[in-house]
Amino acid sequence: MFTSGPPGSPTGPARLVSAHARVFGETSSTALDPALRPFLADLVRPYGNALREDLLTEGVGHSFGEMAEAMLPAVVGPDEPVDLLVLAFAMHDLRLGRATACYLSDRCPGTPMAFAVCDQGSGAAFTALRLTESYLGSGACERALVVVVEQSALHYELGEPAPIPDRHTGVVLRLESNGNPLRVGQHTGVDAQRVARLLREDVDRLGRQATVVASSRLAEAAPGVADVVADAGQPYTGIWWELAEGGHDGLVVLADYEPSLGLLCAATVDISTIDHSAVDSAVVAVA
Repeated sequence: MFTSGPPGSPTGPARLVSAHARVFGETSSTALDPALRPFLADLVRPYGNALREDLLTEGVGHSFGEMAEAMLPAVVGPDEPVDLLVLAFAMHDLRLGRATACYLSDRCPGTPMAFAVCDQGSGAAFTALRLTESYLGSGACERALVVVVEQSALHYELGEPAPIPDRHTGVVLRLESNGNPLRVGQHTGVDAQRVARLLREDVDRLGRQATVVASSRLAEAAPGVADVVADAGQPYTGIWWELAEGGHDGLVVLADYEPSLGLLCAATVDISTIDHSAVDSAVVAVA
């Protein structure tokens, strides 16, 4: 078995250089792939979940690989090799059976080491950032991309309710060993009654005024703490969209809470000098 990890102990934080966000307004051809139905049927059969035949027939959904590939040129040029690419998502990719992170590595300058973080709900993006921080802080990695994606089609019924995105949305964060420090913290085993206190403690430790950008889940669990509440229709990319849009000044705390896992996450960054020129918040159609 091949294993890999950051080469040595971190010596400094990851530093956010730029952010790019995009909504993909239409479906992709992957949604009509005839292999999708039997693949999903095998996937859900042990759990007794029914397929959504209406979505399969209509060809609804988008592929994370195609979404992310379209965004890469906005954050990194052909002469800017990337050392690490981390893909973070909660819902499964529409292009099943493909190692999407490896696919993106092949299309990213520098063909970086690449892997995905999933099965953590909204915490996946924060874990991806923590891992990226370890690599960049080691001194052996200079440039990294964290790609957070969600698509709005779940082609089978769920046994328990879960947030489903309204739109196909992606955010790419470019991080380097030089730039604005971005620090990430995660609390595990947090019940809803402790969320507000822990988040306030995290914000108070900053020692100066910060804008708290929170998901709707977190805002509900910790009333009065958030200054900005992200779009509830973007449960996994919403707070990162707020970061990419750049409508805030100074120190920003991006926070989220995954109640199913008791996971409270917060990322802190001074966005005063982040490059927002690459931000594209328009809806684009990718066939």
